[in-house]
Amino acid sequence: MLLGFNSNSFVGQPWQEVLPKLAGWGYQAVGLTPDQGFLDPRYIRPDELRQVGKICQQLGLKVVVETGARFLLDEERKHRPNLLEPDASHQIRLKFMRHMVEWCDLLGAEVLSFWSGVLPEGQTEEGAELQFFRCMENLAGLAKRYGVTLALEPEPGHWVENLDDWARLQKLRPNLFELCLDIGHVLVTQECQPEEAVQDYLPHIVNLHLDDMNRGVHRHLPPGEGEMDWPKLAKALSHPDLAEVPACWELSRDSARFLEIAPRANEYLNLNAP
Repeated sequence: MLLGFNSNSFVGQPWQEVLPKLAGWGYQAVGLTPDQGFLDPRYIRPDELRQVGKICQQLGLKVVVETGARFLLDEERKHRPNLLEPDASHQIRLKFMRHMVEWCDLLGAEVLSFWSGVLPEGQTEEGAELQFFRCMENLAGLAKRYGVTLALEPEPGHWVENLDDWARLQKLRPNLFELCLDIGHVLVTQECQPEEAVQDYLPHIVNLHLDDMNRGVHRHLPPGEGEMDWPKLAKALSHPDLAEVPACWELSRDSARFLEIAPRANEYLNLNAP
């Protein structure tokens, strides 16, 4: 794996100082989550994005673009609008996603990570599926043009909530997206063990989110503070097919502890401390 940190996990820290720290600690990747306080899409210029990408490249940090900012598109509704909206507001999310594909080119990223969002009020299961695939077809053409892989993340409480949901959709349209696997989410949905999820979905994993969690509770925790079996997971994640896959710690609720957590997080993967 190319171990890294998500920018939503060092909120409040100047990114110009954090990125060299990550490289100095031995990290090899960074997940960039555009948000109101960091890479705000409303204000940042293309030349500024290219500069961020250039800095990451110089530091040896492989970039993944993440799209999980909570209130970026609607200040009052978390993660809304999403791609499943039954009205025209889904176009807001789709336009944002297309914009992020273009950002991948500016930042030097090869993977764009996203989730489905919750099933909106007034939307049916059939309608959601139809809407989702329409949006995916729209995005897939642009992503192919820029050499970007779309990585769908199962998210507890969302329409695509678990790996079974992901697999059902991927079987229907196998060429539209691959898998972003959050290993902690598997503890929440309890459909299998996290190490089994890695083994079973290995050919499709193009992005990993690292965190600890307690079973059935969707709260991202630093390693060692939940119920993750780290030795078993570390063994699964050591597979050579994952050698070039970005694996970023996603600990957005612990940004205040970033300088404490980041230097020691990788010890739980039986690797040398960064």
